[in-house]
Amino acid sequence: MRLKNTIWFILVILLAGWAWEYAAAHNQKLMLLLSAPSHIKTYFFDNTGMLGTAFRITFIESITGLIIATVSCFLIMIICCFIPALMRFVVSFMVASQVIPLITLAPLFIILFGGGIMAKIMMSALLCFFPIFINMANGIKLIDRNIHELLYVYNATTAQKIRYVYFSLSLPQLMAGLKIAATLATIGAIVAEFNGADAGLGKNLFLAAKRLEPELMMNSLFLAGALGALMYGIVILIENRVGKWYLYPKSNADEK
Repeated sequence: MRLKNTIWFILVILLAGWAWEYAAAHNQKLMLLLSAPSHIKTYFFDNTGMLGTAFRITFIESITGLIIATVSCFLIMIICCFIPALMRFVVSFMVASQVIPLITLAPLFIILFGGGIMAKIMMSALLCFFPIFINMANGIKLIDRNIHELLYVYNATTAQKIRYVYFSLSLPQLMAGLKIAATLATIGAIVAEFNGADAGLGKNLFLAAKRLEPELMMNSLFLAGALGALMYGIVILIENRVGKWYLYPKSNADEK
């Protein structure tokens, strides 16, 4: 069944590519705006070095932003576990902060951190922070009341609760937040590059629109999609590594 779906997927992609090529060959306006698959492929192989550099820079910004956001969420969550009253304030503040379209803060980050890579990293981290923290907080909130009572009976310290219970049992929700944040990290980096960058997929997209270079635009769009898929795939690999107990409960039971 999976092989059949894969074959159908490939056929649909090939058919769409052929239709695009045919339409571009018979429509000058479409050719000017979106180019044609054959021209896009030729441009890619002729400019592999430049496109590869842009991809690498945006990847570094995205993955670094995701790591910073994740580490920051862990640190704030640890503080909130030691000071429970702080949790409600932090969650309320972050929910209220979502009223502001965070992408519009990109020019402010350029002013604060300059036109270098740090502004893009911080923009990426900002977009990642909310889904990671909210999902982690929700995971801790969903821990069964009986477990909390058991921890009280055994007189577990806050550090022990965090290490052995809170972070472990909230892992499914945390990974869900990371999956959302993985693609947002790419969006944050690319949007920040629109406002000023030496290189990157965002700069390529900006220049392509300004110079009306459809081949550069389409290659950058495809690479941006590939980068988002790569970021998501990294999170999936991590989840398969650390989340076997909830991803494959039956197989784990069989092994025992």
